[in-house]
Amino acid sequence: MTMNYNFQQWENIIRNGIAPFDIFITEQQIRLFYQHAEALVQWTRKVNLTAITDPREIAIKHFIDSLGPAPYLNPMNKVLDVGSGGGFPGIPLKVLYPFIDLTLVDAVRKKISFMQHVIRKLKLKESKAIHTRVEHLLHHDDFKPFDTIVCRAFSDLSFIIIHALPLLSEDGKLVVWKGRVPETEIIEFRKKFREKASPLTIEVQSYRLPIFDAERSIVIISKI
Repeated sequence: MTMNYNFQQWENIIRNGIAPFDIFITEQQIRLFYQHAEALVQWTRKVNLTAITDPREIAIKHFIDSLGPAPYLNPMNKVLDVGSGGGFPGIPLKVLYPFIDLTLVDAVRKKISFMQHVIRKLKLKESKAIHTRVEHLLHHDDFKPFDTIVCRAFSDLSFIIIHALPLLSEDGKLVVWKGRVPETEIIEFRKKFREKASPLTIEVQSYRLPIFDAERSIVIISKI
């Protein structure tokens, strides 16, 4: 055992945490989250993957935060997670929706090694982790556009929009996890992208991170 939470405690906190969201989840999926969390705690003791090491906080701030906005993301098919770090939100979303084709990208080699380990451990099909920067992904020989791009890693909304838009399919969407609604960043977004030949829409959905009652939001940018 690598965590001081047994599976029953873990299942309780995951189920209580997702209760406010319109999400159906099985016991087997929660077991896969638990295995992912165990690996995260174990690896973080040797390699700095996350500043969050308490199992309860990992459950809420990593897994539930990754899953909470899931109802807003459908339909998904080919999904890119940019700056995935410990695999969030991409791997929990893959466990929740096994049908998606998932690509995880991070510029830090140790994080890619960890995510490759988790993919093997959880036996996730149609999933891969690539060591590269998002701005370089377009130039990979086997590149194909994504219908959904997700990101929890970047504080600068304009940066991720600029580098993600060329990777999106024509009807694709970019979903960025934020804290409070980033009103200043949205104003800057509208200024920078109002003249683009291909118009974009921007939508903000707010939610509360349960138990800690933290204000969260996702920004959804879609091509018209």
